Amino acid sequence: MAINELTLRRASELRSVVDDYVDASTRALTARWAQAWQEVAQEWQDTIAVILARKAAGEPLTPAQITQLARTQRALAMTATRLQELASEIGPLLEGSVREVVERTADLTTGVAVSQMPPVDSKLLPSFTRVDQAALEQIIERSLGQIHASSLPLADDAIDALKSSLIRAVPSGWGPAAAASEMLKRTRSSFNGGLTRAMRLARTEMLDAHRAANTAQNAANPSVTAVIWHAELSSRTCPSCLGKHGTEYPPDTPGPFDHQNGRCTFIPKTKSWADLGFPDIEEPPDITLSVDDWMQSNPQDAVAALGPDRYRMLQDGQITLPDLTKRVDNPDWRPSYQATSLADLRKVAKNL
Repeated sequence: MAINELTLRRASELRSVVDDYVDASTRALTARWAQAWQEVAQEWQDTIAVILARKAAGEPLTPAQITQLARTQRALAMTATRLQELASEIGPLLEGSVREVVERTADLTTGVAVSQMPPVDSKLLPSFTRVDQAALEQIIERSLGQIHASSLPLADDAIDALKSSLIRAVPSGWGPAAAASEMLKRTRSSFNGGLTRAMRLARTEMLDAHRAANTAQNAANPSVTAVIWHAELSSRTCPSCLGKHGTEYPPDTPGPFDHQNGRCTFIPKTKSWADLGFPDIEEPPDITLSVDDWMQSNPQDAVAALGPDRYRMLQDGQITLPDLTKRVDNPDWRPSYQATSLADLRKVAKNL
């Protein structure tokens, strides 16, 4: 029952393992996108040169005419094909990492719970069962299905962004070389917008697969009586996560449902040593750091994380920690807890 230093260390090690897989996947996606851009960059350089040359010749090209130029259409078609290929590669690229994240989570979560057991002969302690493999396979398939579905729009969205960037006016007075460089920069930025979304998708889905495996493993063991929402307390922690840190839920609760790219985890909490059959062994206190204690010890980090207005309202008792977070339902993804707006917090403070 006592979350101790070993518990927190093992929970941190588990999260580090997951982060390593996520980071490796985002690096792989970045490399694929960079290679793809190199394959289409010359086509866009030539297309931009044609557009600027016709403008220099006095042709009043409208945005519609720019996109309808044969040269533009060829560049867009080539880029669309490459982006569609990239989108189709995301699922296969991430499949191995998703599987490893789920399998490793199931294995390492047990160690987090075992760290809370009393110091007695292991034969006297309850056994911890690994969650059924079929349940893990369902988590993997669900995650890969979501990755596939979310990857499909990436190409079309990036092409729309490319068209918009291409027809934006170049500032007057720019020379041909500077104008061409600026237009190519905008084009590349639009192309890489697909990469930004792909990396967010990879990170979000892999973390959600990790959380689902964590939940399944905790629910499979009756010695786990609850899970504790745990946030990494720092100047970068979002207000919503601070509001949820330390809250307790039944062990089969899915989540934690923090925001996209969130780093929160559920730490399993086991039965007390007395309930495990060891009433004569004194159980140490829980060492989980509360948000209140963290704020008192790290006021500068707290202000950076919360912002000065939220921090002041908390210090003055105008709002409470639970006020910092609200549930947002998303039919295309999952529910998530996000930071309550300052405007809404001021309403809460006014009504006290």
